[in-house]
Amino acid sequence: MDPMQELIEMSLKLHIAFIAGALLLAILSYFFINQDKDFRGFSKRVETLSLQYYFMLAALFFTGLVVFGATGLEVTWQVVMMIAALGWIVYSSIKLHQLFKRTREIDIESQKRFKIYAKQKYLTDIGIIIAVAAVMYAISV
Repeated sequence: MDPMQELIEMSLKLHIAFIAGALLLAILSYFFINQDKDFRGFSKRVETLSLQYYFMLAALFFTGLVVFGATGLEVTWQVVMMIAALGWIVYSSIKLHQLFKRTREIDIESQKRFKIYAKQKYLTDIGIIIAVAAVMYAISV
């Protein structure tokens, strides 16, 4: 097997694994946001899961760059769709992090605002990840 083809296949497998990991973390985050009542325990879970989610997003970006470079830097509508999806997820994650940092333990209203935005954000992320993966799978079959 050609070393370049092997690199592409391995990077694609890693990319798919990181997509699954990001989807799992988004689902877990949504679940924890719905379940937690105590803000102190909730905030620790949010911070822990957020760091792991950001790692998955960074890994997705890196493996996507490797595949993009190995396939000759050809810009297609699929590449643009994946970049736009990742860009939106990163943008909404930044907004969520800013909202989280302004949320205070004693301010119930800020906690409610954070939870509402976080639920919407993670549901949107789940939808985006599933939609982009479904489109890419449908094209590859």
